[in-house]
Amino acid sequence: MKRTRNWLNSGLLLCLLATALPAPAEGIDDFKLTRAVPADAMLVMHARDHAGKEFLNQQFERVWAAVEKQHFEKDFKRLLKNTITNQGGDVEAFDAHWQQIMDLAAGVEWSRLGERESAFALKLAPPSGADLIMLMMPPKDQVAESFEGLTAMLKNLVALDEQDRLLLTHEGAGSSVVHKLSFADMPIPLSLTLARHEDVLLIGFGSSMPEQALALLRGESDPEMASLASTDRFKQALAQLPPPTDELFYIDLARLVQQVKVFAKMASRISATQPAEADPSLPPTGPYAFLEPLVEALDLWDYLAGVSSTDGMKTVREEITVLRPGAKTRPFGKVLYGGAPAAEPLKYIPIEATSVSLRGGMDFPALYEAIINFIETEVGGGQEIIAAWNEQRQEFPLDIEEDLLSWIGGEYVTFTAPIPTPFLPGSVLILKVRDEEKAQAALDLVSELLVELLASQGLAVNDAKLEGVEGFKQVVPPSFLMLIPGIGKPIFGVKDGHLFVANGPEVLALALAVAAGEHESFAKNERYLNEGLPLGNNVTGFTFQDLSKWGEKLSQGLSMAGLLPMAAPELMKNPVVNAAVFMVSKFGRVAKELNFYRSHCSVTTFDDNVAHTKRVIHYQQPPPKKKPRPTSAESADEDEGAPAEQESKG
Repeated sequence: MKRTRNWLNSGLLLCLLATALPAPAEGIDDFKLTRAVPADAMLVMHARDHAGKEFLNQQFERVWAAVEKQHFEKDFKRLLKNTITNQGGDVEAFDAHWQQIMDLAAGVEWSRLGERESAFALKLAPPSGADLIMLMMPPKDQVAESFEGLTAMLKNLVALDEQDRLLLTHEGAGSSVVHKLSFADMPIPLSLTLARHEDVLLIGFGSSMPEQALALLRGESDPEMASLASTDRFKQALAQLPPPTDELFYIDLARLVQQVKVFAKMASRISATQPAEADPSLPPTGPYAFLEPLVEALDLWDYLAGVSSTDGMKTVREEITVLRPGAKTRPFGKVLYGGAPAAEPLKYIPIEATSVSLRGGMDFPALYEAIINFIETEVGGGQEIIAAWNEQRQEFPLDIEEDLLSWIGGEYVTFTAPIPTPFLPGSVLILKVRDEEKAQAALDLVSELLVELLASQGLAVNDAKLEGVEGFKQVVPPSFLMLIPGIGKPIFGVKDGHLFVANGPEVLALALAVAAGEHESFAKNERYLNEGLPLGNNVTGFTFQDLSKWGEKLSQGLSMAGLLPMAAPELMKNPVVNAAVFMVSKFGRVAKELNFYRSHCSVTTFDDNVAHTKRVIHYQQPPPKKKPRPTSAESADEDEGAPAEQESKG
């Protein structure tokens, strides 16, 4: 059953690795499956293997092995079985069907279906919904076996249909076969397609895209049939980026939004209290009438595209976001792109920082104004809603526009550093302000409100004792908040056109010393100099993270789920919750294997109508592993019949 565990474990791990997997880069011609993506695709993600990914492939094989060791397929079965039991379902029938699925799934190496190359494409297609395809190239010696295994699963699905609502048809033979599963009594013709053409497997859903992709794979000549790679928009997007070797993606946002507008219009008309048929000149009214103008207000982007390349111990990724003409002057465009780029990105960041994040170019007052105007003009009863809001906010101690938004700038920086110690790291938020006097007045009022609300719990706000700085306040939290990691004793204040909020005085003093030229800045950080990206002009975003301990920290965080039985014993009496919590805690054991990441850096610049982001991920050899002693929980895993309640105690 090894391969059975492979497919299930790999699928479960995708949730854990969704944000961790690198997107690694010889040119578009090396992506063989691009010829099979139809020209009307609106979203495309494409990946291929090559020699430069050898190190990463080895690491992920190690991760898969760790997943397999946890026997997640048993946990998943228990979770489903407990759910069916709670709902009064037929447990014996479930056991029989589960075994059928496991037996059939064993015929497919799921984790290797797209080992050589894979591509995913999607288009919105009102009124049916969406067409999509997944193209995969397994190892050449596994193509036939993989297709036979998938076919067996499809046939078994039809066999389980006791109401004869599924119709399976077959076409072709040998290395060119198409299976199509149709759904009877559907107002809109939809079908699931499983096909093989030579060494390419296709899984598709929808009314047209699977057929188009197969025609392109076969090289059929049709003047109306073209691949996405042959279109001018796709070529224009990729021409602005380096040649890819690992992955590429392309999202035609302009065309996607046009189709979303169709869906929004359908929803508006269906829910309308004033049907358009009554008077087509009148806009529909109803709970979803605002959807059309909302989609229109967010129609800011033309397309997104990105490429990546991996060469041994480093992945480089570049992305572009192209705005539509005039997008920056529209209400929500002003929110995202109305602010100025960061003037001095590293002004307050100490050399010791291990994580840095900067965001500029935002306009928060514009966001508030855009939301208020939209509700007032586009939402049914919007004027009454805003009138009630204006009346309600009179009771607030702070006026949102005058006392808050009027002084908040559009640039902020955060960083963490091992100050005062690596076990008690310090963190700082630095927000640019437009009016120091208003900012200070707001902070004073917030301090008074905090004391008023939590004084009985032991909270106090005192004048901060920080050399060379006046007007800063320090919070002494209640004892129950002191137990939360990272809270510390917050300190905040306004200085030199910035609001500072830190979890301790030591790290804040360090930030101010950097600005005063009394301490080395992050620009001299050896890790950043060796592994980071240079900061040029028009910078609107910057991140740098030391990931050398990331797997360990992620493991600790996921393993905290194992404490839930003590924190919520009543909740844990639910067998479904119990099984789910146990699975999450076991993911913590897998996360330890993500110890091959070293650092991540990204820089975003905005010039004219294009946001350009460059990222680099560095890797490291995993540290030598100590052979662990088996835990009671791991021993319990071997007993498939063990109740989830007992396992969670392990």
